[in-house]
Amino acid sequence: MPTPFYHLRVAEVLFEHPDLKVAACERISQCFPAFLLGNIAPDVQVISGQSREATHFYRLPMRENCAPAWEQMLSDQPALKPAGLRDGEQGVFISGYLCHLQADWFWVEQIFEPYFGPHAGWKNFRERLYLHNVLRAYLDFEILENLNGQVRSGLGQVDPKDWLPFVDLKHLKAWQAFLTEQLKPGAAIQTVEVFAARQGIAAEAYYRLLNTENELQQQIFDFFPEQNLHDFWENLITNNIALLNDLLTSAT
Repeated sequence: MPTPFYHLRVAEVLFEHPDLKVAACERISQCFPAFLLGNIAPDVQVISGQSREATHFYRLPMRENCAPAWEQMLSDQPALKPAGLRDGEQGVFISGYLCHLQADWFWVEQIFEPYFGPHAGWKNFRERLYLHNVLRAYLDFEILENLNGQVRSGLGQVDPKDWLPFVDLKHLKAWQAFLTEQLKPGAAIQTVEVFAARQGIAAEAYYRLLNTENELQQQIFDFFPEQNLHDFWENLITNNIALLNDLLTSAT
């Protein structure tokens, strides 16, 4: 549920992380643009119109005792296990895809459902959905300041093939192009506009709140402790690293 730009920042940090095993790092290094694309690919539903379950392998609200999304994907699509894929780009792409699924799963468990979901208990659900989108847009503006040039230019440097049997290639390429354009020098990201159109709320309302620190505190952080974002990040990076080390260094 974080935005694609958040996922790109995660991908950048994972690749540079000292706990990433040498073998995993080498595989990602050889196909870094494919890794970036994998990390944003599940959100192709914005273009394809597919359901969340079709691309993320879970539904909202989460069902009890269901397998974690990244495990469910490999259970449904065993041929996509990165260690066994002969195509180096595809294996690295899929590893990024699974990192995204893990990130979204943790976000729902740790942030969305307890603080913004139907039973959170502050304001009303529609308002919480709006404020959840504001929070994600707020994180984008922070993240983009730190996103390096290799990430900004790298997303468009991979030519994806039919790597996902459940996604039409034309939709994946359109999603890649949509985000690549926003990362070009001088371009503006469309996070707010996408959220505003989806929820039927004027983009100006988002920007007014985003540009008023006191309002952000009163509307969001008085109910949702900002420390949760830092705790989420640390937990995510630790688990994504463990996932990559397993996916990219296992025996075929």
